[in-house]
Amino acid sequence: MSFRGRMFLVVAVAATCAISLAQDANLQAIECPFPEGQEVVSEEECGKYSACEWTDGVCHVVDNAVGGYVVQGPPEVTTRGFKVNLKKADDTVTMFGDDVTNLVFEVIQHEDYHLQVKIYDADAERYEVPVPLSLPDAPDADALYTVSVSGEGEPFDFVVSRKSNNNTVFRSLGPLTFEDQFLQLHTSLASTYLYGLGENTHLSFRHTFEPRSTFPIFARDVAVSTEPTNEYGHHPYYMVMEDDEGNSHSVLLYNSNAMEYSTFLLEDGTPALTLRTIGGIIDLHMFLGPLPEDLIWQYTSMIGTTAMPPYWYLGFQLSRWGYNSTDYVRAVRERMKAMGIPQDIQTFDIDYTDQKRDFTLDPVHWSDFPELIQELHNDGLKVTLLVDPALVIDFDNYPPAARGKESDVFIKWSDPSLVPDDQEPGTDDYMVGYVWPANKTVFPDFLKPETQAWWINELKIFHELLDFDTLWIDMNEPANFGTNLDKPWNWPPDQPDWSLKCPDNKWDSPPYPTVTTRVGDNESKKLSEHSLCMSGQQTDGNTTYMHYDVHSLYGWSETVATYRGLEEVFPDRRPVILSRSTFPGSGQYAFHWLGDNSAEWVHLHMSIIGLFEFNMFGIPMVGADICGFYNEPDMELCARWMELGAFYPFSRNHNQEGTADQDPAMWPEVGEISRYTLNIRYQYLPYLYSLFHRAHMHGSSVVRPLLNVFPRDLKARDVDDQFMWGDGLMIAPVLTQGATSRDVYFPKGIWYDLVTGVATATGPTTLTVDAPLEVIPLYIPGGTVLPYQVPGLNTVESRQNPLGLTVAVNENQTSSGEIFWDAGDGSFSMMNAYMSFVDYSQGELTMSVMHGEDIVAELFLDTINIYGFPSNPQDVTVNDVALPAEDWEYDAPSSVLTITIHVPLADPLSVTIL
Repeated sequence: MSFRGRMFLVVAVAATCAISLAQDANLQAIECPFPEGQEVVSEEECGKYSACEWTDGVCHVVDNAVGGYVVQGPPEVTTRGFKVNLKKADDTVTMFGDDVTNLVFEVIQHEDYHLQVKIYDADAERYEVPVPLSLPDAPDADALYTVSVSGEGEPFDFVVSRKSNNNTVFRSLGPLTFEDQFLQLHTSLASTYLYGLGENTHLSFRHTFEPRSTFPIFARDVAVSTEPTNEYGHHPYYMVMEDDEGNSHSVLLYNSNAMEYSTFLLEDGTPALTLRTIGGIIDLHMFLGPLPEDLIWQYTSMIGTTAMPPYWYLGFQLSRWGYNSTDYVRAVRERMKAMGIPQDIQTFDIDYTDQKRDFTLDPVHWSDFPELIQELHNDGLKVTLLVDPALVIDFDNYPPAARGKESDVFIKWSDPSLVPDDQEPGTDDYMVGYVWPANKTVFPDFLKPETQAWWINELKIFHELLDFDTLWIDMNEPANFGTNLDKPWNWPPDQPDWSLKCPDNKWDSPPYPTVTTRVGDNESKKLSEHSLCMSGQQTDGNTTYMHYDVHSLYGWSETVATYRGLEEVFPDRRPVILSRSTFPGSGQYAFHWLGDNSAEWVHLHMSIIGLFEFNMFGIPMVGADICGFYNEPDMELCARWMELGAFYPFSRNHNQEGTADQDPAMWPEVGEISRYTLNIRYQYLPYLYSLFHRAHMHGSSVVRPLLNVFPRDLKARDVDDQFMWGDGLMIAPVLTQGATSRDVYFPKGIWYDLVTGVATATGPTTLTVDAPLEVIPLYIPGGTVLPYQVPGLNTVESRQNPLGLTVAVNENQTSSGEIFWDAGDGSFSMMNAYMSFVDYSQGELTMSVMHGEDIVAELFLDTINIYGFPSNPQDVTVNDVALPAEDWEYDAPSSVLTITIHVPLADPLSVTIL
């Protein structure tokens, strides 16, 4: 920090003058928001808000000196930074009223790369996110940033800069707004290279600034679309690439209330960002990188690194809503086997349950489900079952709900006066809704310790009924049907109309409900659309919360409870959870899929953007429903999607009830293509598994945009239709209907075709490459060594097969890589893992074993493929023993040398090629 006694004040005053002059010229670009949307903007409407001003047809915020806060007194030094008191400049200037008069601006130093800025009420406690973060006990001595704040008596502004080059990290603009239910902060950005913020429907990875765009963030059950809609999770986290050198920073607004953000250009062309939220406090965590991959490590060090998946979870998964019987599933399984398509997991949607009730089994069509599960297990497959959070109110005949009521585990109305007059007998003051079962439902409060204990017990009982391996927790935004409407869309036709209806109060009808009420087919125009009323009450046993504040934590809280339950169900295995709704920190416990997409080509492309963003958010085990959830794909779309989906970290084909089967064996062409591409995936699972090991241990990403691997390559910053596994494999899928070729951007270096080994390009360059229907372009960069394994029909088979190395040399004839291996499941520990490093340099290959020889005692390394080898060798020795000439083969047209060996993976290896 730049704060050093009085020197800080001198810097602060100078900064204030410069900032204020710039703001005067840019005020018109900072628009005033309207609850009804910007469509209602007029001079008359603008005049209703004293914090707004009408100039040249634009309704914008007033000057900071009028509408913002003023610094009161000198800064107060703390053990980790400093505090500054702020006072509202004019209490009569407001957007929606209830402005907080006295604020505290606090700077808190953590690691040298990590700064926290909090703005909160000086006189009263307000809601703050209760999700724990991992923060250091003491700050680092030397920070990578400086912080400047305006001086005493001046309008409040602050600037965070990178110390090494003075790049802007955060520069506040215009007036700060801090009302009871409307908080607003603006910042200029160092560049237009802005990424992240979600979970939204984004058509490009890089955000746009012209025209102005506004996106909501608030957990919501809504189908994937192409309009700016908030979806299932809540991740107010973004990254900015500041300059041509790749210097980058990221910012988390740690707030769980409904919010929105706007991207726009100031009058002078400077990119800017507005952050709005309707509750809590402003709590900013800033990370200094300086490179994009550094940011992922720094961010996940605070929120928690990803859970380590078991090896088998990297296999292909098959699912659908609409398996109407066990025999139906058996038929699907047989055609998959007949086509030789690899598969590791069979997933079951709600079909298996009795009347769509959690923890039950349909006694008619699924009576032999336990036997089917055993058949799948015997076939080497694992089983995933779906569980929803809502339980029917049939307390007399449904034991899980009865036990829940006995432990008082369900979400309640915040005040007895809010309990509806038509409340069902026996439901007390619980908030009652309706989802899938043909009966009303209640919703567990997973923040509550008693609920967690009850849920853990229910999972243990459930596992005694059905021998599942993983759980898929869906509908946990939480979703509720028909809120505020006459009736839910699936309400029983023989019953009088009914729905959950929310009161008209400050929680369910806030003064500014954010743009979420105006997008995504929001029929009720309420925050509670498709969910619970914001007037609900939850508790963690110590603090009582309004659902208004913790709504977006619902998925996270269910995830934590489920994780703890699976720890007890599977004490010797890694808990595996797939969750639809997520929050910062969810990746420690669960994986994610991108929700209810459609069989449309644009959704194929959007899925890649989703991969990038969730790797940023610390949940790298992510993928989309392959071939689309809604609608029906044709053969070409499903084939192209299976090619792309074979390289999603989470690779699952899934679709909706009432649509035709789309498992890859349904079309002969798709079956052949799927077998081919999935075999490549399975071949390189050892590499993918090592990437997850790195992500778990070191917070790195698994799927990477090119900009993460080549941060100084300006063209790479706009590439969002191709991606990489780590820094060792580039995937360039075909995303256009009817295309048999595509343009591929190759950054600096030599790039080889992964399958043939042919040197395709020397970058930076863009080439048009052939990509007939059966081909997905795949490339390995020079300088890389990838471990691989002979694939099998599942990972039970493949993990017993020999391994090999794909060595792609760079212009210096060098390359390197690593091999990570463990038991594939069970408690993760480096004490029980194998690690070796592989280095190749001008004909010399060495593999140095670091530890874990016993773990790979029965595995052998059988093949080494060297891409870019200059000529047919005269001699090859392996651990000082000459190989017979028939044990290597050189293909001159492709410059690929293939060496056949058979050495234990546990032993050090030295190969010399002359």
